[in-house]
Amino acid sequence: MCWGVAAGRSFLALIIASLLLPVAAEAAAPKRVMVLHSFGREFAPFDSVGEALRSELVRVMQKPVLFQEASLEAERIGPPEDEHLLVDFLRNRYAAAPPDLMIAIGAPAMRFYLRHRQALFPDCPLLVAGVDRRVAHSVLLESRDRLVSFALDLPRVAHNILQVLPQTTTLAVVVGSSPFERFWLGELQADLAPLADRVKLLWLTDLSLEQLRQRVASLPPHSAVFYGVFAADVDGVPQENERALALVRAASTAPVFGVFEEQLGSGIVGGPLIRLRAAGIAAARTGQRMLEQAETGGERVQLIPIDFMAFDWRELDRWSIPESRLPEGSEVRFRAPSMWEQHKLPILAGAAVLLLQTVLIAALLLQRTRRRRAEQEAFDLAGRLITAHEDERRRLARELHDDLTQRLARLAIDAGQLERSPEASESMTAMREDLVRLSEDVHTLSYRLHPSVLDDLGLVEALKAECDRAARHGALRIDVEANGVPQSLPIDTSLCVFRVAQEALSNATRHAGASAITVLLSPRGKGLQLAISDNGSGFDTTSARSRASLGLASMRERVRLVRGELDIESTPGRGTTVVAWVPA
Repeated sequence: MCWGVAAGRSFLALIIASLLLPVAAEAAAPKRVMVLHSFGREFAPFDSVGEALRSELVRVMQKPVLFQEASLEAERIGPPEDEHLLVDFLRNRYAAAPPDLMIAIGAPAMRFYLRHRQALFPDCPLLVAGVDRRVAHSVLLESRDRLVSFALDLPRVAHNILQVLPQTTTLAVVVGSSPFERFWLGELQADLAPLADRVKLLWLTDLSLEQLRQRVASLPPHSAVFYGVFAADVDGVPQENERALALVRAASTAPVFGVFEEQLGSGIVGGPLIRLRAAGIAAARTGQRMLEQAETGGERVQLIPIDFMAFDWRELDRWSIPESRLPEGSEVRFRAPSMWEQHKLPILAGAAVLLLQTVLIAALLLQRTRRRRAEQEAFDLAGRLITAHEDERRRLARELHDDLTQRLARLAIDAGQLERSPEASESMTAMREDLVRLSEDVHTLSYRLHPSVLDDLGLVEALKAECDRAARHGALRIDVEANGVPQSLPIDTSLCVFRVAQEALSNATRHAGASAITVLLSPRGKGLQLAISDNGSGFDTTSARSRASLGLASMRERVRLVRGELDIESTPGRGTTVVAWVPA
């Protein structure tokens, strides 16, 4: 019994699977779409219709799409006598799996399929794309067929040329020699006939490509070229439309205009342009509805409006056409990028670096200003301290000289009188001698605090007096030479030179053990130069700077405060030379 149940379940599962298998197979089967090209899949500008149609149809379809493509290459050189060979090939190749939708791109492909529809795929609906509406009016479509077309306004194209180039007197029209192009030649001649009294119409047809290049190279001044389609030349040689346009543009002595957006950037100036890619997208959406059987009733012909005006900036610049002549709302493409657009990142990086450098420089300048202000404040403070110091020394020296020295002198005189009395003793004599020495010491101290001779007789006399005083302290020869020194000098200058000389003489006599000193004072430039040389023991100036030296520091600070210069040269065992220059 268990075996029977199991067998029954297996049989039921087999029946269900057999019923669902066709449904799954049907759901997974892709939709077959045959695309028939008029001039070839890669023939510009109609190749953009097929490319946009394929990509958009795959995107919008909910089911897989299998594309099958064929091209009427022979259509470029006229109706083929062996057209039935292509019909037989397509019928035999796809008889077992006919297409669900036939798409014809261009008028030749549309006419071919309508001529042989019954022999090919009579049950397959037709979608036509990439044709002008005047071509569609000449064919008879079935109710299940659809057509996506555009309306080429040839007079509008011509008037745009005359608006952009108002001095145009000759309009050369380029058209190929295939049956399809001969149809458009007739349309052009009819639509442009009203312009015959405005410009000379030059019809460049029934020419080889080389003859065409020669003709456009010899156009008269104030000419323009209207380039239509050049699929085949007069000899029946197929031409690649995009290559022919490039060769015509290179040889032409006049601006070249066209009608397709896809030609913009390949040599045409621009104007009202047909957007074939938009036609391909619209056809794909119509094809989706046809494949999904959602396209019922309604208009069979969909018109793509031509409301797009665009120009190539490079061609405008080449032919010196100002943008002010362009119709309002025109789009200008391929404009040369500005310096900012070309080098935006390097400019921003450079600006950032420059800004950073500016900030750093500003910070350094601010820091330097603050440092200089602090140095100036320290400089002023040091100057005030030294000035206050000198003022205090001058006051003390005056008090010692005018008060204490005089009082000591009186006491010495009184002691001398008492010494001569009969009652005087030896202690009185010793007291008088001590008073005399004390008076001399106070006088010397007063002189060292501030020599009054500097104020009374000037720098030269004060310097000689200081040298004489220093020479009296031992077996020391001091030679002084001061020539050309002004009598009147600023008190700061005189005091600075005197103090430097005083300190240098003191160092030479007390520390260096010199036996000969030379002092030279003379004008130099806009100041005075003091040079003091001795034959003393000398010292190492490097080590002297590394250790504290109150005397040398005092000399340097005094000279710095009057904005002078000080140089000390010394060698151990060879003496010392101090050179100071101060502005007078």
